[in-house]
Amino acid sequence: MTPPQPSRATRLERFFAEAGGDYRTASQVDRDRLLYSSFFSRLAEVTQVVSADKGYVFHNRLTHTLKVAQLARRLSEKIMQEQPEEVRSLGGLDPDVAEAAALAHDLGHPPFGHLAEAALNHLCEDIGGYEGNAQSFRIVTVLAVGDGIGLSSGDSVGLNLTRATLNGILKYPWILGQNPAKTNKWGAYESERSQFTWVRESQAFPENVKGVEAEIMDWADDITFSVHDLIDFYCAGQIPLDVLAADPDGGAEKNDFFEEVFQRCQDLAPRRHTLEDAFTGIMQYSPLNRRYVGSRDQRYQLYLYATMLISRYVNGIRLDPTGLPSGSCIKIEDGLRDEIRMLKELTWHYVILQNDLATEQHGKRRVVETVFGELHSAAQSRSSWNLFPPFFTEHLQNVIGDKKATTRIVADYIASMTERELMRTFYLLTGATPKKSGRD
Repeated sequence: MTPPQPSRATRLERFFAEAGGDYRTASQVDRDRLLYSSFFSRLAEVTQVVSADKGYVFHNRLTHTLKVAQLARRLSEKIMQEQPEEVRSLGGLDPDVAEAAALAHDLGHPPFGHLAEAALNHLCEDIGGYEGNAQSFRIVTVLAVGDGIGLSSGDSVGLNLTRATLNGILKYPWILGQNPAKTNKWGAYESERSQFTWVRESQAFPENVKGVEAEIMDWADDITFSVHDLIDFYCAGQIPLDVLAADPDGGAEKNDFFEEVFQRCQDLAPRRHTLEDAFTGIMQYSPLNRRYVGSRDQRYQLYLYATMLISRYVNGIRLDPTGLPSGSCIKIEDGLRDEIRMLKELTWHYVILQNDLATEQHGKRRVVETVFGELHSAAQSRSSWNLFPPFFTEHLQNVIGDKKATTRIVADYIASMTERELMRTFYLLTGATPKKSGRD
């Protein structure tokens, strides 16, 4: 299948026309606008899985995002060099667009991560829910403010990114309810339908199918998430990589891991043998033969192992325009998706499902629910709007009388906070006493 090819001018068009004259390309401007956004810098205080006050410096959402962006750029450059004909047949590929999309992909990730996302989704069910990817799209099209964009004040909403970058952000290129095959994920809220429709109306891919930069960004995200979480939690003493790699024939530790995963993930059970083989195979590459102590040699071996894994997954992707009828323009080498899935399951098994983190997350969920309830009540009365900063007060002013839009702004405010800001807001709203920590 050869898709229609939009012109470069169409891909690089903006929702609001801007005056020209910048020496940078349009996609370079997109990248820079995202990099300087306050929504981007807040990711430094949003955890990846657990916070850094646990005694080991884990990746946070900012360091994760920077690595996804670097990897998305390198993947794009590699593909352009190796498959120029396939790139042309798909309407083009721009490393700056792929990098910009990666910089934006986690902007909608709320404080406390996926547990807060689930809590906000429940609290917002009357207005179409909350979804981190849809929130990222809302941030760049509505909420973020970019200096020097050169628009009139009436038009200056969002970062006014190009159609190509916005399409690259759409990991789930549909609005809630538009894709019956995937109802728990979506890429834009109903409130941003006009921007979403504009993005998708002049691009080369069928309905509900990701663009090429979105595919590359998604694979870069998978690689980064699985490899760096693996390394983080091994170094923190939570994932026993040395034990799992020691016995290629199994062993109690590995068998316990398999039993829990395939009992919890029933969808994987029919492919259990294949997935077990994939996991055992990737563990055989591990040079780790003892718990992490941080010696120079061990750090070097860990670096080599992480580099090997990343190179393996970078070299395993190719463009495949013939795959579009089935929903993807990329092909991943056989077995690599299975390896990535099983590496992710290590974090679930050894970290996320453990009692101490589950207990902590229960408490954080209560924080999100309490702050949302207090702010939602305050948003109903102008006399209580002083609980919101001026930026969100202005948004409330613009939607007076619209209850659904008001609820969305409350969710916007919570999602814009860092984790420290959310906890401080909780203490101030409830009169609770903050616990002392080594970082206070």
